[in-house]
Amino acid sequence: MNLLIVSKPLFNSDMKVKGYYMAAQYGNAILESTKSNPLDRAMDSPFIDFMNEVGLDALTQDKDIFIPITQIQLVTDLTRNITEEPEKIIFLLDASTTPDPLVIQRCKELTGRGYKFAVYFTGNMNYVESFTPYISHVFLKVSTEKLIESSIAIKTALPKVTVVATDIGEKTIFDNIKNSANAKISLFDGAFYKVHMPSNAKQNALSPLKTNYIQLLNIVNQDDFDFQTFTRTVRQDTALAIQFMRLVNTSSKSRTEVKNLNQAAAMLGQKEIKKWVSTAVSNALCVDSPSEITRLSLIRAKFCENLARHFEMAIVQENLFLLGLFSVLDVVLDMPIQEAFKLVFVPPPIHNALVDGSGDFFSVLFFVQQYELGHWKEISRVALVRNITIDQIHYAYKEAMIWYSDLINITVNESEI
Repeated sequence: MNLLIVSKPLFNSDMKVKGYYMAAQYGNAILESTKSNPLDRAMDSPFIDFMNEVGLDALTQDKDIFIPITQIQLVTDLTRNITEEPEKIIFLLDASTTPDPLVIQRCKELTGRGYKFAVYFTGNMNYVESFTPYISHVFLKVSTEKLIESSIAIKTALPKVTVVATDIGEKTIFDNIKNSANAKISLFDGAFYKVHMPSNAKQNALSPLKTNYIQLLNIVNQDDFDFQTFTRTVRQDTALAIQFMRLVNTSSKSRTEVKNLNQAAAMLGQKEIKKWVSTAVSNALCVDSPSEITRLSLIRAKFCENLARHFEMAIVQENLFLLGLFSVLDVVLDMPIQEAFKLVFVPPPIHNALVDGSGDFFSVLFFVQQYELGHWKEISRVALVRNITIDQIHYAYKEAMIWYSDLINITVNESEI
C-alpha cells in the first residue's frame, strides 16, 4: 500500500478526547517530499478502506471520526463501500474543494443520509458560508496569531458549528487559547497531548482490588514463577478466575474440559499466562479510567510487539508488548512514573525505557509515540536507517488496530453470556 495512516485524537480544553481524525502519509516523507500525492487524485478513499478493515470501535471508541476526502471522492459514490453507520462519520473536505453546484448537491444528499461535513477555514468566510447548512465543524488552517480572531469570526457567522484548531505546536499556545475569554475554539489537536486521568476520577490511594492486580503482575513477571502462587492469587478475584478458565477452555485443543485453575495454568504455560495476565489486569486497572487510556495502552502494546522483528528484537517481542501496555501505568495509578514502577516489577529494559527514557526498548516506544502523533518525517527517517518499508509499518499498525477491535468485541460478547 505504501501508505501510513493514524487515527489522531481531538480533545477539548480539559484534554478529554471528543473525536478522532485520520491522517496519512503516502510513501516515505523524506524520499518522496517533492513528489505529488497520488491520494489527491484517487477516486476511492484509503481512509474508508482502513476504517472498514479495523472497525469503527477501534478507531473512535464510539466518538466521531473525521475522514478527509477530496472533491473527486465526494462527487463519486464514496459511500458505496462504507460498512459503518453514518451517524459517527464526518467527512472533512479538502481545502481545495470548490463549492460548485455539484459539490453542494452531494453535500445535501449525504447529509440527508445521516453523514456530516467539516471544512477548512483559511481566511475566506464566504467559502465557509457556502457550505451552510451542511457543515458541523470548521477546521482552522491559519497562523497562530489569527486563531482566536478567526474563531470569533466563524462563530459569529455560524453560531452552531464547532471550531477545531489543528496542529497546535506548543502547549503554551493551547493554554493561552484555553484561558482566553474571547476564544471560540472547542476542539484541539497538538503534539503536546498526553492521555490523562480526569481530576474527578482520580483516587488518592490504591484500592485493595488494584493492589491484588499489581501483586498478580509482579508474580507472573518473575523469570520462573510458581503456578500455585499464581492460581492462589487469581482465586481472590472471581471475575479474573472465570475469565481465565474460559480462555483456557476456549483455546484448548483437548476435548476434555479443564475443570480447575491448577490444571488450566499447567495447560496454558508461563508464556501465555504472562501475556493474558498483563492484558486482563491492565484492563482491570483501567476500570476507573477513561476508555481512551485502555485503548491507547492496548493498541500501543500490540504495535510495539508487531514492530519487534523490524527493530531486530523478535526474541523479546513479549516484553515489547509489556512496554506498550505499561507506558501509561503512571496515569492509571495516578502517580509519577518512578513511583509506579516501585510497585510493579518489570524487566530492566522496560524499566529503563519507561523511567529513564533509555535503551533499545525506548527506541521502539519513541517510534510508536511519533507514529501516534503523525510525525511522518521522523517515522520516515527511522524507516530509512533501519531499512523498514512503509508497508511493514502500515501492516504493524493496522494489525494492532484489528487485534484491539477483536479484543473489545470478545469482551462485549463474553459480558453477555
